Amino acid sequence: MLLLNNLAGIEKCNEFGDYIGGVLNPLFTLLSTAAIIYLTYIIAKNEDKKAEKSIETQKRITLNQMRQESLSRLSDKLNMFVYELDKINIASADDSKFVKKVIANNIKKEKNEKSFIWLVILSELENFLQNEYLFANLFEEEAFDKAYKLLTETLSKLSQEQGEQILIEDKSLEKYIDSKQKFITLIGSYIYSEF
Repeated sequence: MLLLNNLAGIEKCNEFGDYIGGVLNPLFTLLSTAAIIYLTYIIAKNEDKKAEKSIETQKRITLNQMRQESLSRLSDKLNMFVYELDKINIASADDSKFVKKVIANNIKKEKNEKSFIWLVILSELENFLQNEYLFANLFEEEAFDKAYKLLTETLSKLSQEQGEQILIEDKSLEKYIDSKQKFITLIGSYIYSEF
């Protein structure tokens, strides 16, 4: 009998264990499934943030490269006059009008080709304005606007001097070099401050 009582007690314990296992197993399965879903969501969210940061960084790098290429093209064009110096006749501002006329007449007799480099440079400067989408904030700055106007005025004056007199004033050329340098420096500073 004792053995039967023991067996009945064991059977009841087994039933109770099956009951607890039957209740807790689905509960633990539900909790582990919820935890896996939550962790997957958190990991996916972090990966999305990393991907967004990576895309944003790549956009900034690409935009900066486009700006640098644009600046490089502009700088090359603004420095074209250096390659044309043999065609450019420079007169000192200290020379008298008579001396300048004599020099200009000699140049005309020699049929020295006039260089239209200033018009080419002015045209490139106008083309640069087409890149406003690359330099949106820069085009709104007052210092940039002043530098641009000074550079275009100087280029116009150089073009006019060379076209009318065949001679350009050395002061005009110096003013061009200074204004060109300021203009390029403003653009360069903008490019590197944005990155």
